[in-house]
Amino acid sequence: MDTRQLSYFVQVAKDQSFTVAARHLHLSQPALSKMIKKLEEDLGVQLFDRSEHKMTLTDAGERLFEEGQKLLSDMEAITESILDTKNLRTGNVSVGIPPVIGTCYFPPLIANFRHDYPGINLSIIENGAVTVYEMVEKGFVDLGLVILPELSDRIEYIPVTEDEVVLVVHNDHPLASKDKVLFEDLKDESFALLDETFLLHHHVIKACREAGFEPNIYFKSSQWDFLTELVCLNQGISILPRPILARFNSQNIKQIPIEHPELKWRIAIILKKNRYVSFAAKKFIEFVKEHIK
Repeated sequence: MDTRQLSYFVQVAKDQSFTVAARHLHLSQPALSKMIKKLEEDLGVQLFDRSEHKMTLTDAGERLFEEGQKLLSDMEAITESILDTKNLRTGNVSVGIPPVIGTCYFPPLIANFRHDYPGINLSIIENGAVTVYEMVEKGFVDLGLVILPELSDRIEYIPVTEDEVVLVVHNDHPLASKDKVLFEDLKDESFALLDETFLLHHHVIKACREAGFEPNIYFKSSQWDFLTELVCLNQGISILPRPILARFNSQNIKQIPIEHPELKWRIAIILKKNRYVSFAAKKFIEFVKEHIK
């Protein structure tokens, strides 16, 4: 028995007439009668009592009619649910993001996405980029937004945007007079950096070592605004993404470009390779690429 046979049987049972049911199903009456006869043969039971003038259901027919209506209703609901998901009326997307990226871009992005797709439930999990990579690889979240490079053959990368990483110093700091700096210029400085859960932390250490010195990191934090406040008090220097500093209103600090060929703030969407990407997640990816410039 397949769903087509079942739907035809249910229609005949509702109409209590092959002629009426055939009209509703846009079939010829002989074709419909033949299909119901085949269904009875497959099941090994008689479904209709045809001995009387008015066609009635047998006990087996009553049971199949009752259960068949439920099954067809459930299948219709499943189909509608799938179409809702495909048409982006419903869905769930879980996204891992570092707090720095979240602060820079996500409040208006989330508001706009919810406005356009109110049926999609968006779950944002904030963690450092290193942790976000692990969450994506283990399948704990659908996708992540991180800073490159941290390449893995288990991860798919979709570039989103690129910006500068800058040196942040107090206006009274000797380096404040410079228009740009090299990492060699930072050899004797005290650093206040984002902690090890952020890829930028590792990028800065690598760049310092390439310049021939081990950085003196006197303070680490997961809070970018804490680091900026320290610089405002002339407590060392920091290196942060330029976009985040647009949210920090202080006349006491200066941003200085750093000359380094690789130290850029490159943001990418990451997904686990070969993992199914839902319709809702695909739409969120498109939305991010469109709205983060």
